[in-house]
Amino acid sequence: MNASARRDPVAQHALTQHATGATGQPSWLDLVTVDADDAASIQRRWMSIEYDQIDGGAFSGRFQQLGIQDTLVATERQNRTVLKRQYFPPDYCTVSLIRSISGQGRCGLDALSTRSVGYMPGNKSYEVLLPPSEIVFFRIRQERFLQAADTLGYDLPGSGRQMLFLDGLDPSYLDDMAETLMSIQHSPVADLFASIDRAYLDQVVLERILGVLLDSTARSTRMPLLNAHRITQAAQSLIESSVNEPLTVMRLCDELGVSRASLQRSFLQIYGVSPLAYLRMRRLNCARRDLKAAYGTSTTVAVIAMRWGFFHFARFSQDYFQQFGELPSATLGRSVRTKPEPRKNHLRG
Repeated sequence: MNASARRDPVAQHALTQHATGATGQPSWLDLVTVDADDAASIQRRWMSIEYDQIDGGAFSGRFQQLGIQDTLVATERQNRTVLKRQYFPPDYCTVSLIRSISGQGRCGLDALSTRSVGYMPGNKSYEVLLPPSEIVFFRIRQERFLQAADTLGYDLPGSGRQMLFLDGLDPSYLDDMAETLMSIQHSPVADLFASIDRAYLDQVVLERILGVLLDSTARSTRMPLLNAHRITQAAQSLIESSVNEPLTVMRLCDELGVSRASLQRSFLQIYGVSPLAYLRMRRLNCARRDLKAAYGTSTTVAVIAMRWGFFHFARFSQDYFQQFGELPSATLGRSVRTKPEPRKNHLRG
């Protein structure tokens, strides 16, 4: 441990609050840093890393972290250019998203710019030059990540052992989810977050990471209609048997023994929408039923949204309004029971 961490009780706290506890509850970390090496020391519990400040001036940064199951979600911001030298252990890989960057960054020979998405496998050393920037990254068990990629039919370069940086993607859903997760700690729903299914949340994070990394080419390929119908009917049976729990595309692929590409082609061919859009539609309907049932209780829209896998509340409200023509708060605020109009007696005489 470096000398500054020994002197600073906040930095020491950072080193001991990394992973989820024995109870499986999420772990939170939110620290302001005033030294580049202290910013690095936060991550030294799980990897070897050094920061060197390149440009002159006082350093200012912020590091936020949420641990869920085996997955770690973190955001990092700094106002100075830093050179990172880091080694990822064999058990873990990292997927990162650059939210903003002032100037040209690089990882090895790869140029980094705003909205660059990178996959960095374990058991490798990396040299990263980052000008003043804000990044979000996800640490995941390597074996689990590669198994999920295989389940979903993603062909990662070098069988997942090769670094990959991509530009021109739309990582907004992943970024929105990370922002929401980071803000929950200081929000009114923080205590209620404990009721969310941790395993499901962990799976959603993993699936969205993979969904951003590579786009399926399934739209350009059709498959025999009988096969497409068989796959969608099997998917429907699984969905109906899990009516009270949110499902993911990854679980559908795993349970049905099909690739993500085959599942994608089948749903597009039979229903005209992707399986992800279909599951989102179903989750919206389940959320609507819960909102109706929660009338008159203390349950909030945010709790129900998270229960069904919606972790960006503004986007949930937009999607809900587009689907049902009203905001979720309107559904929650009124009774599902409508009183019939009184029958009129038409008496003659």
